[in-house]
Amino acid sequence: MLAISIVAAITGLLLVVSVGLLSLRKRFGNRDLRLIGESARVETTLKPDGTVIVAGELWSARSNNGLFISSQHRVRVVAIDNLSLVVEVCD
Repeated sequence: MLAISIVAAITGLLLVVSVGLLSLRKRFGNRDLRLIGESARVETTLKPDGTVIVAGELWSARSNNGLFISSQHRVRVVAIDNLSLVVEVCD
């Protein structure tokens, strides 16, 4: 009986870890790479970290040069670092 409980616990743990890894892969897929070059609007001031709205979605972001960028400014996505966008001010 104990062996069955241990196997069930290990199986459940592996299932949870697998689902978590798959969700990360889905979140950072090819669609997200298409955001590079897109225009975005700063939602919360980047100091240098904050949030932006791009393609109708709220994303964590940081300025590429470490400077503050006020909310409502237009920025362009220049890179993706983990699950955060790197942005620069649009000219």
